[in-house]
Amino acid sequence: MNGTPIREAIVFTDPRGVRPIAGVPLLVRTMLVLQRAGLERCTLVGEAGLPDDCRIRLEVTAVPSLVPPDDPALRLVIGPGAVIDETLVRDLQARARPGEVLAVEHDGVRVSVAPGPRVLDGDCPRLRLSAGTLACAEAPPARVEHALLRALENPRDGYLDRLLYRRLSRPTTRVLARGPCSPNAVTLVGIGLGALGGVLFGLPGQAALLAALLCLLASGVLDCSDGELARLRFAESRLGHWLDVSGDTVVHLCVLGGIAARIAASGRSPGWAALTGLGAGVLGAFAVMTWSEQSEARRRRVPGWENRLLDGVLSPLSTRDWYVFMVAFALARQLEWLVPAAAVGAQVFWVAGLVALVRVLGRVPGVHAPQ
Repeated sequence: MNGTPIREAIVFTDPRGVRPIAGVPLLVRTMLVLQRAGLERCTLVGEAGLPDDCRIRLEVTAVPSLVPPDDPALRLVIGPGAVIDETLVRDLQARARPGEVLAVEHDGVRVSVAPGPRVLDGDCPRLRLSAGTLACAEAPPARVEHALLRALENPRDGYLDRLLYRRLSRPTTRVLARGPCSPNAVTLVGIGLGALGGVLFGLPGQAALLAALLCLLASGVLDCSDGELARLRFAESRLGHWLDVSGDTVVHLCVLGGIAARIAASGRSPGWAALTGLGAGVLGAFAVMTWSEQSEARRRRVPGWENRLLDGVLSPLSTRDWYVFMVAFALARQLEWLVPAAAVGAQVFWVAGLVALVRVLGRVPGVHAPQ
């Protein structure tokens, strides 16, 4: 890996002008990608003016034509009309070597890394695109947006997210990206649909159950789309994160309330022992998963099955995946058994998570798990 990070980029602007990508001007998008990848300076080559966006903190200069710098420091060189993402930039940084030129070409556009005197050198090894996104801004919008969305995988997605919600959220996000709707507005609509689904779940009849499932499905899709839209537009915010976390809690509470109402209407109460066990299990699971997320960077310093259990099995189950069990019990007309089953499952969940956390953190140098 290159010991000295690349600090400067050279961006050749397209004289024809390029349409916005997912509502963000291409030049602004490129600047923000470079900024997030750790670059500090950027030279724009061409007739385009300096982009006016308060989010850009790079030191940006514009020149009508490029005179190659004399110093040997590596530069990232971005060809006209290239749509890039942070993953691609970081991958090129990792593969670059002092004094050498390398380039990636895809979809008719090019990005390269070169020392100052060779930034215009076209005779260099061509690497295949192995990570990130490199697309042509003049390609059909759906294709460019699909490439960018495909790179926005969330490692915390649950099984249901990967199998269902993400498959529906990506085309939904592409539609939303072409309109004025903000990510936070999408979040609020998703919360409203999820809460409505919980209320409908508590009403008697199969029609109410079907309507509840459709509302919860739409809520889950929008719960994925809001984050995708925010990342596409570089519009992430603390408010958005708070709405996302709080909204999930509101939806979960409404769904649990709907389950309680449906069970009460059936006249078959699960009993206080099961309810107490479920409450204790949920609190234990919440505490363990919070600790797991807060200690993620430390525990990943050491390999082991514990991290695979925490990140690959337990973390996905803490998402909306549990709705599958709720639906299965409801369709089987055995909803009164959901609470005892969930109580047992929650206890197994937090105990397994706690054991894994204590074991893995006990092997991290300088980290001592509580006794």
